[in-house]
Amino acid sequence: MALQKRKGANHLIPEEEILANVKEMGYVTVTPRKISPSYYKLTDGTIIKALVHINYLVPDPRQPDGYSVNSTNLVSAFVPKDKRRPEAYAPYNIAELNSAVIDEDVESEVLREEFSVYDLNNGLVLSLKTVMGQVRKTKFFTREGEPVYSVQINPVIKVKKA
Repeated sequence: MALQKRKGANHLIPEEEILANVKEMGYVTVTPRKISPSYYKLTDGTIIKALVHINYLVPDPRQPDGYSVNSTNLVSAFVPKDKRRPEAYAPYNIAELNSAVIDEDVESEVLREEFSVYDLNNGLVLSLKTVMGQVRKTKFFTREGEPVYSVQINPVIKVKKA
């Protein structure tokens, strides 16, 4: 199915038509039913919000379930006001983070972990819980004065028929 450019005031192609075209390309698209980020509290009071968001699946016979999952990791840190130091900001790049770690394993407590749920266009339902592993604090600060953390997150995935 070729997508045809529309003319006139309402030139937008309906999303259903776009997704049908993507499905013909062999992708398994997802419709989020429930998005549930995980939350953790660090010993300094910082709250980490973490989510592995599923973008799509693509058939892959090399994988145990027959699909590769394309996802995006989203991590936010909410830092207490008294821990922010905007004056400490200095430009840095990602390559410098590993050599700038000042705390290898910041302790945390789980505030909330539950499954996000996605309906797949192949009739399956994928549930995914984001679990935080190691948190490393670096010597760097953001422009807003928040400490920069390196956060390891992993998905716990369940797939079932709808």
